[in-house]
Order: sequence, then structure tokens, then C-alpha cells
Amino acid sequence: MAIDLRQSTSSPGAVDIGNREIQGRSVVKTCQFALFTTNENAVWAVKQSLRKASYPFAVITFPANRNMFRLEPGDCFKFSYAPYGISNMIARVLQIEEEDPDTENIVIHAMEDIFSVVNTITEYAAPVDNTQPETDYTASPFTHQKILEAPYVMTSAVKLLPAACRESSLELGFLVYMSIDGGASYSLVDSVVNLQPYGTLVGTYPVDTYTIDDEIGFTIDFASDADRIETTTWAEIFAGNKNTALLGDEIISFQSITPVAGTQYKIEGIIRGRFGTTKQDHAESAAFWFIHRDAALIDHSEIAAGADRKFKFVPYNVRSTGAIADATALDLTVSGGAPTPYTPVNFMANGGNFAARYDTDIVLTWSPRYRGKGAGTGIPGTALADAEREGLFRIEVWVGAAKVRDTNGIDAATWTYTAAMNIDDNGALAAVVIFKLANYRVEGGVTYESDQTEVTCKKN
Repeated sequence: MAIDLRQSTSSPGAVDIGNREIQGRSVVKTCQFALFTTNENAVWAVKQSLRKASYPFAVITFPANRNMFRLEPGDCFKFSYAPYGISNMIARVLQIEEEDPDTENIVIHAMEDIFSVVNTITEYAAPVDNTQPETDYTASPFTHQKILEAPYVMTSAVKLLPAACRESSLELGFLVYMSIDGGASYSLVDSVVNLQPYGTLVGTYPVDTYTIDDEIGFTIDFASDADRIETTTWAEIFAGNKNTALLGDEIISFQSITPVAGTQYKIEGIIRGRFGTTKQDHAESAAFWFIHRDAALIDHSEIAAGADRKFKFVPYNVRSTGAIADATALDLTVSGGAPTPYTPVNFMANGGNFAARYDTDIVLTWSPRYRGKGAGTGIPGTALADAEREGLFRIEVWVGAAKVRDTNGIDAATWTYTAAMNIDDNGALAAVVIFKLANYRVEGGVTYESDQTEVTCKKN
């Protein structure tokens, strides 16, 4: 028979040895007795309940004689009956009634008294301690953490996205500290709750998959929080509104996530090289960070393009905060990726981008790219509408190893290197001319310039 004390303290069991031997088996019954804190006291209190529930008490009925007529219900007496081997059994009167009005016999109903039962409980189970251990609120330093520049889809200015993978379910967020003196000192920048799902690539993911990969996909082994990611629609991922992630240094979007086994999940329906990044080869165990669109971004006057900064993330929970000294420093060179224009495409000389030829003038054309309009917006030779253009263009003219001309402030998607310019720069029409094109914009006194693209043109 089990006895419930405080559920959070213990649940000892009491056993009536004699009764168990007679029945040849255990019959379990649970009783609740509150406020007891020790097993011995609990067993003592439950002993009578156990006897009532399990002991086969004798019930007797007999007519009273002159020795019994004075008894009242509740009184005890000794009862002996040789044919059943009963001698001096303590019984207690339960009820007294007249047998019949004509006989005037008094009938006594009694039963064996529970307090006289000599069988005692001599066994009880060791307690099962259900007390929950005290929660350890120590804020351990992060094992997996990353800081990166937020892509333009999240901001048009230079801002940073700090991310960390939670070490336990207790963490609520972390404090971001920044150093501008190479780590000699740190100052608090912000407090964020960017605890992001993190995992590692199972196998490899090559660069030669389709940019819209709806066939191969890859598998991620998550360290935590995979249940925060849900399958979405193609419309949402094309718009960049959901399921954005960083695989290595490549930003991707993905449509579906499916459990594989344990902590592994298959990622499928992938758009690669998003938001200014390019497709890459990814080796096994490449880091995967899920990026929530509502993640907190940080900015600061000391976070500017070209700056080298160090950061430390200090976790906190409801009771404690970690130590700055325990946090591992992260290095970041700020490039200004969010406001930087995309590299132009379709760069051609006299209508060709391979084996281009010229006799006199060289007419250059290209397609500007607007970050919110996809990769390759525009028709060669035709500029985008003024409201959709980002900054201006710069063209460098190279002959051999020498840069002979540098033209800035081009506000169209075409430019002509005239024969007169060619002769002026080189003394005669050059045999081979190399042109390098970049898109740039100036914001807040800082110039943000795309990578260069180039085309070679040879004299006929």
C-alpha cells in the first residue's frame, strides 16, 4: 500500500507483512495524508487505514446474556469461541437491537477491534525524493556566436546583426559590448534578444547547384531552436520576407524544413546568393545561422565603413548576467554592405563582352542593378528611371598595366570612349583597352562602391 505525503517530498510505501503472506500477493492502494514530513510518522498515521482496507476483521452477532446487556455501542469486550480457536479476541460493539418484541432477546453486533490487531507494519519503502533540484542560473558564455552586417533587405544604413545560439533554456538575451581600441576596453552598445537557431551542414553543398535549387537541398544538424523555423511559401521567400539564413558567408532563402532524424532537418527550395552575396562551395560542418526578419539590429557612431571593431556578447537570464571577461571576442571589419550598390551586369564594348573589337569610338553599355529589383534589372544602353537608380558610375580605362583615364559621376548606363580620348591618352589608338566599371553612392559623407566588372576591347 502506497502512502502519499507531500507530493514534492516523498512517497513511502507501507506493507502489512502478515496480510501479504495470507493473500500471497500485494494489493496496492494509495492514500493521501498531508502535512507529514517523515516516513515513520506517515506510516504510523496510515497504519489504521491500511488495516481497515486490508485486514479480514471478524464480524460476530450473538444474543446478550446478563454479562453483556449493559454494553453500549463502542464498548469493547473479550470474545472466545473454542470451535473456531478464538480466545480473548478484543471486539467492539457496533450495534444493539431487540431480536423480537415477544422474546425480548437483545442481539449484539460486534467486530474485531482494529486497535487490538497484533500484526504490525514492519516494512516500508525508502522515500522517493521528488524535490526538484535548485536551478543553476549561472550564465555561461556562448559557444556559438556571430556578428555580421545586416543585408540591405533589413536596413538601408550600416547596421550590425549580432546572433548567438542559446546554451540553455534559461537565457533571455545578451548584452553587446564593443571595443574601438583593439580589445583594451569595452563599452556597452545594446541589449538584444537575438538568440537564433544554429546548426552545422551535414555533408557538403557545392557551388554548382542551380541558383534556385528546388532539387538537391542540404541537411542541417541543429544545436537548438530548430522548432522555431517553419515551412513557408515561395512568394514569401522570393520577397525576402521569411526563412533567410546565412550558410558560411552566403545568404540564402529557403522554402521548406523537414525533420530527418534526431536534431537533423532537411532544407529545400533554396534561393542562393541573396542580398549582395555570391554562391559558394560549402564544406561539411559549415555554420548555418537562421536570421529572423524581426531580429534587433545595432548601430553606433563608431560603426562605420572601414572600421575594425571587436565585440563581446554577455548572456543574461532572469537572475544573473555573465562576465565580460568570460566572453570570446569577435572581430569585424565594417564594409558598409547594406548601402553599397550591386555590381552592374551586361557590361559590353561595342555590343560585345567577349572578343570585342573597335576601329574608332568604343561605346560601353551596361545594366544597372537595383537592390530591390533583382539581379540584372535594366536593358543594355537604357538607364533605369531616376527614382530607381542607386548612385552614379565610375569607369577606369587601362592600357597595359597603366590606368590612363578615370571618369566619375556618370549618370547614365552608357559611356563612349572616343577615338580622340584614346589618342590623347595613348598617343595613338591602343591595341588593347581594358575598361573597369563600378557603381557608387555617397551617403553621410561616406562613399559606398560596388565591386568592379570589366570588359576588354581590341583594335581591328
